[in-house]
Amino acid sequence: MTDADARERFLADPRAVLAVAGLDLPEWFTVTAREGDAAELTITLPALLDPEADLSDQQLDAVSGGGYAVVSDFFVCATERDFWC
Repeated sequence: MTDADARERFLADPRAVLAVAGLDLPEWFTVTAREGDAAELTITLPALLDPEADLSDQQLDAVSGGGYAVVSDFFVCATERDFWC
């Protein structure tokens, strides 16, 4: 709140600042920063999947090829030092 240079760097490129701090986010994760008084965290949930439905071709390709796909449950935990676990 008192370091104008750090504030400008974060507003200009929050992903880079977070990476320097040790939080290397995946490319698909959107990071934005804005000025204001409200402290907020927005979490966008993926569409609800039918647990009985077959996986899509894209999900099967990602799983079989060692890629990343959201297929069922996920969780995010936040502590004083860790954002993902």
